[in-house]
Formats: sequence, C-alpha cells, structure tokens
Amino acid sequence: MNSRRLRILFLASYFPKPANPQIGTWALAQAQAIARQDVDLQVISFTSWVPPVLAKTAGAKAYAQCPDRYIWQGSVEAQYPRWLYYPISPVKQWAYKNPLPYQKIACQSALPTLRRSIAAFQPDVIFCHHSLPNGWVVAQLPSEVRQPFLVQEHDFDEIRDCHHHPQRKTAMQQVVHRAWATLSVSRRMEQDLSTLFPQGNILTCHNGVHLPAPELWQTPRPEDLQGKTVILTCALFAERKGIPVLIEAFDRIAARHPQAILRIIGSGPDEAAVKAAIDQSTHRNAIQLVGKKPHPEVLQEMVWADCFALVGWDEPFATVYLEAMAAGKPIICCNDGGINDVIQDGIHGYTVPPKSVAATAEAIDRMLSRPAEQIQMGQNAQRLIQQQLTWDRKAQELIQLMETAVSRNA
Repeated sequence: MNSRRLRILFLASYFPKPANPQIGTWALAQAQAIARQDVDLQVISFTSWVPPVLAKTAGAKAYAQCPDRYIWQGSVEAQYPRWLYYPISPVKQWAYKNPLPYQKIACQSALPTLRRSIAAFQPDVIFCHHSLPNGWVVAQLPSEVRQPFLVQEHDFDEIRDCHHHPQRKTAMQQVVHRAWATLSVSRRMEQDLSTLFPQGNILTCHNGVHLPAPELWQTPRPEDLQGKTVILTCALFAERKGIPVLIEAFDRIAARHPQAILRIIGSGPDEAAVKAAIDQSTHRNAIQLVGKKPHPEVLQEMVWADCFALVGWDEPFATVYLEAMAAGKPIICCNDGGINDVIQDGIHGYTVPPKSVAATAEAIDRMLSRPAEQIQMGQNAQRLIQQQLTWDRKAQELIQLMETAVSRNA
C-alpha cells in the first residue's frame, strides 16, 4: 500500500433512508464510526426502484422518495442508486430458497453503477453487509476490477437455512470463496459458517454501540414512571422475540413486586399474540404497551429504565442489548444468543434458557429482589461497553482487518 488513506467502499442495502430513518440504524452507526477514523469512506445503499405513481404504502414511498444522495450526521454521504431488487412479499419468499435467478436480475441492474463508482472512487477494499444480495453482486465483478472484499453476516436464520436449501448454500458459497473474509457477529454464527463453508476465511467481528448522549441523563422520568421499578423491553413483535414469554413470566412474580412495571416498546406481525398475553395476565395494569417509538426515544427509555429484558431466542448479537448496557442497565436474555460471547451470567445480568417462562420469572424476581446487585450489574455492563464495545473501538478492529486484506492482496 502507498501512504494515502485507506479507501473503503461500504455496501449496505439495509440502511436508513431519509423517509425511513428507523431501518438499519446500526449500519449507519457503523459507517459513522468508520468515517471518524483516518480513512476515506463511500457508502452505497442500493435501493429498490419504485415509480412514484405506484408508491402507495409507507415502505414503497420511502423507496420512491429516496434521493440519489443524502448526507447523514457525521458527514456520512450515502448514495442510493436504484436496482431491481425488492425485499418484500411475495418476491422475498420466492427468492429465498433459490436466490440465484433473482440475484442475477438484481446484479445486472446494479453492476454498471457499481463499476462506475469503483472507477471513480478507486477503493482499496470493499465491505458488504450480507452475502446475499450485496456480497454476491461484488463477487460477480471481474477479478481485475474487484478489490479484496469482506462480507459481514448478521442473521442466524439466513445462515442456518443454507443447511436446508442447497441452492441458497450454492449462492452464498460463491461469495464466501471469493471474499477475503466472511465476518460473523457472534462465535455461534462463525461455527455455523465454518461448518457450511470449511474453505472460507470465517472470522467473528462483533457489532458496537454509541454511548448515550449526555442530555438523556438530564431528562427526568415522566410522572407515570416516578416511584416505579421499570423493566423495559423493545423489539419487533415476532414469535422469535419471545414477548409473550416475558409477559407471562412477569405476571407470575408481579404480586411480590407491586412497584414494578413491564414497559413494552414495539410493534409487528405478532402483535395480536402480545396483546392476548397481556389480556390474559392477572397483573395487566402493571404492563404498559407503548407502541413503536423513534430510536432517540428508545434510548431515552433505556436511561429511564431499571433493567432491560428481552428473552428472544436465536439473537445474533442484538444491538438493543448493547444500548441498554451502555445506559448502565443489567440485562435478562437467552443463553443461546451472540451476546453471550461478551457477557457473564450474574455479572452483567442474567441468562435463561430459550422459551422458559419459569426461568425467566425466576430471573426477573431475582433482579427485582436484589436492588444493590442490580445496580452493580448495570455498572459492570456499562464498563464492558465503554472498554470493549463502542462503535469506535469496533471500527478500529474492522479497519485493521481491512488493512490486512489490502496488504496481502498487494
């Protein structure tokens, strides 16, 4: 390498858009952290092409109204070129098991733009979120154009399903074998990828988190939370998130803790099951379903809370846990998720078996019964974030990997 600053081309289709800033917030946070280092960064977020006249839903309008370029906080400029890729039903289900036909269509619409961007920016390395679709598009570039590239995976299911869908495995294998490295966000994911693709260079690179803004600590709790012990949860309402399990567990022990409330942020396809679980609870008056909230308001809720509980299973390395820990809160989580790479049961919170109402109830009861221990675990969690898991720290580690890839490709 010469002495110029490292040039990184960052591809992420699941990235915030001006009309939908709530999606992919962690991808933007990662890009902002990379941009703060001594590098040059260009972000490309391929966006579904939707004619404005056909944009009837909020999601479609976010695509149709998306500008070609937008500058986010931290001087991160994202380019939003259009392509013929639509991650919505029924297209998503059709392409999931056998992605190659659809990948080829998307690739043909994206490659000309990608090649022009590479020619203009002259990146040293390309960094892609997800093998499918972004990594696959980069893997189709001619070798003389394709820089060393790294792919980061973020979802257990997308990896695990390669065991059951041979065509999906074939598509991902093309990416893994051409990438300099495939990065997982947890050791469990790394093991699964290594089993599927033993010839690949598979590494673990955890996500990070921003520390809470100082002003969040200066905002007092609202009146309805005064004098309460707040157990907070925040998630997309999907079966895997285990919100009904958490509700039933809280209901079992609520009588012993009359000042405790379970505060639930979120919405989603499993909302009917969540509401049904609340309706069936004896202590439903101590359960607050507050709906979906913008990300800054979620972070404020983290600061207001006393602890954070989310007992979803198969969680890769959920950023929401990191956000709660950064706010100094102990967590309750399942013992099968990626967050267990970095936390210790009884030190940073409590871990429970997946889908266990009894174990979850016991963990909540223990948390509420030992306030001094609860505070100490929250302090331990916050210290762990500050020392090891800020986005800046993780960006530095990621850039070191990229520099290694470039030097070995020289």
